[in-house]
Amino acid sequence: MTEVIVVCEGRTEETFVRRVLCEPLSERGVYLYSRLIPTSRTGKGGALNPDRVLRNLRNTLRERHDTYVSTFFDLYRLCSEFPGYSPRPQGISSITQAQKVEQSLHQAVLEQADCLPERFLPHIQPYEFESLLFSDTDCLAEVNPEWRSFAADLRSARRSASTPEEINDGDNTHPSARLKRLPGYKKVSDGLLVAEAIGLGKIRSECQHFDAWLSRIENLEPLEQGS
Repeated sequence: MTEVIVVCEGRTEETFVRRVLCEPLSERGVYLYSRLIPTSRTGKGGALNPDRVLRNLRNTLRERHDTYVSTFFDLYRLCSEFPGYSPRPQGISSITQAQKVEQSLHQAVLEQADCLPERFLPHIQPYEFESLLFSDTDCLAEVNPEWRSFAADLRSARRSASTPEEINDGDNTHPSARLKRLPGYKKVSDGLLVAEAIGLGKIRSECQHFDAWLSRIENLEPLEQGS
């Protein structure tokens, strides 16, 4: 049995991991456990303060030595002090930028946790979780009858980029900003409904960085307690 703790940015990502990813991966003998980072005595999720993130990941890796740890953070609006983050230069893809952050985060966490390198698999989603929901905009528009009139706009947004993970990250044009224009759209509950309607297979076929992350997780070998 392979166990992976996925530390998520917010409730949307945590719910998606728990409701959409856990079951299909468990069928392959990989068990995911989603978590949020405590931000106060009562609050969890969001506010990816670099020190708080590194401390939480270090402590999570030290809890047990027979689990893997991964992340599900958005590239969009990462703190400027986050490991490896810098404004995206023109001509550099969001996927390349996300990979740079992942590499720096991996190094920073290993320096603190002092664990086997393969136990930590950071994932930064370009540009954000909501990009996955543009994998099938026709399906997205059908989830709520009030959204059907927005189908052409959603389709145009998808066609503007080679992959949903490259949809513009401008203040008013990043994926979640576009979805907020849909009448009554609720970030967590509707995000889950859309993801379930589209299906994990379609999302993976459209979003290569997301798919590569899941492929790595699916092929992990079980760890011994003393690893």
